[in-house]
Amino acid sequence: MEIERLPGPIGARIEGVDLADGISDSDWEVVAPIWAERHLLVLPDQPHLSTVDQVALLDRIGPVIEERMPGELHSFVSNAAGHGTDDMTPGYLEGELTAHMDYTYTPFPAEAISLYAVELPETGSETRFYSNVAPLDRMPASLRQELEGYSIFCAHDLARMKPDVQLYLDGRTDPDAPTQSHVWPMVREHPRKPGVMVLGCTLQQTERVIELSDEADGDAASRALLERIFDQYLYVPENEYIHRWRPGELVVWDNLALQHARSACPTSHGARTFRRVASCASGNAIQATVEFLELADASVAFSG
Repeated sequence: MEIERLPGPIGARIEGVDLADGISDSDWEVVAPIWAERHLLVLPDQPHLSTVDQVALLDRIGPVIEERMPGELHSFVSNAAGHGTDDMTPGYLEGELTAHMDYTYTPFPAEAISLYAVELPETGSETRFYSNVAPLDRMPASLRQELEGYSIFCAHDLARMKPDVQLYLDGRTDPDAPTQSHVWPMVREHPRKPGVMVLGCTLQQTERVIELSDEADGDAASRALLERIFDQYLYVPENEYIHRWRPGELVVWDNLALQHARSACPTSHGARTFRRVASCASGNAIQATVEFLELADASVAFSG
């Protein structure tokens, strides 16, 4: 097994492991500190990786959660038909996704997410990752101390379903619409990595800083602070890792330590299909959405 730290604050590439044979306890003892430090693992050349193999790896990080299809521990992220995503909105199938962590608008954001590249367009495909850890070390101590006193309102309007939204610029979500929301500390300790502090604000799901909110002036102070964090610390080249996907590759990332984003991936550019497995020790956000919308199951939770 060979481990190479990727440039910048994010990620490590692990060569020489065939996950179809399972990852041994001794190998995981080597990988675990890298996971704790780098928050993203790239495992190339896994042409025979099964769903069972993928679940087994994620289970080393935390309890694997049921996905969109009832009883299944995996789902698919795809712009192509036939993967259980046919009822999803075009935005989720092939549109742009602004930077986010999955499910921060619920009490149960995913802790780890894995995507396995099943099929890709001929021109390739990219996912952008941003660290929630490194900006806290780069910013002035006075700013970090200020942020530690704030809380953020995270929301997702299930009526509009706009995955390309920049929520802090859009104004407040409609409290009478089917909007899920949750309040988080702006800075908190990672629940699975003691001593690791993470930022919680994202472009897609953070509506406002509660302590700076004033609806009468359009939450101007809140917007100004979020814009400063986003433009100067979070979404900057030195805090970004761009992953250029290859078929048969597995990427696992920490959904609390990192944010992810993608550009539009229309079907006209070719099929783009990933198998997704995620873990969370505290609960299942998808089930929380099902209960919030009073649905029978999760298969239609993200449809139009």
